[in-house]
Amino acid sequence: MAGVVAFFGGASFAVVGTVVAWSAFGGRASFDAGTTLGQAVAVGVYQGLVSVLTVGVAFAARHPAGALSVLVALLWALPSVLLGLGGDTLAAVNDRLPYGAGDHFMRVGGDGPYSSATAVLTVAAWTAAAHAIGLYVLRHRDA
Repeated sequence: MAGVVAFFGGASFAVVGTVVAWSAFGGRASFDAGTTLGQAVAVGVYQGLVSVLTVGVAFAARHPAGALSVLVALLWALPSVLLGLGGDTLAAVNDRLPYGAGDHFMRVGGDGPYSSATAVLTVAAWTAAAHAIGLYVLRHRDA
């Protein structure tokens, strides 16, 4: 259920953000409807997957501070450090993390080290792993 709510929320905010950006440019920018719709759906899919990943991490951590720490490290701190240090190897590692793969997925038609399908499958794999670990911990520790 969290994934569905996050999908619709993410897609809706992507559309609202595009409208705000268009109005901020005073009509001097053009937005292709097909690309904009594709990006809005991509943002919704990514947000839905991250919300399910969050549920898995929360079940595994069993404490809000622990879950928040893991999520901040995985989705923000580690990618920032990897990209900040630079280098092709660290950039390749970042591309395999949920943030990097999601970034490539949401850039509809953009250049990336792999296709959008591979990017969304990478995020889905992280999500499935977090959910599986959370389910395992829930069944074995709280049984």
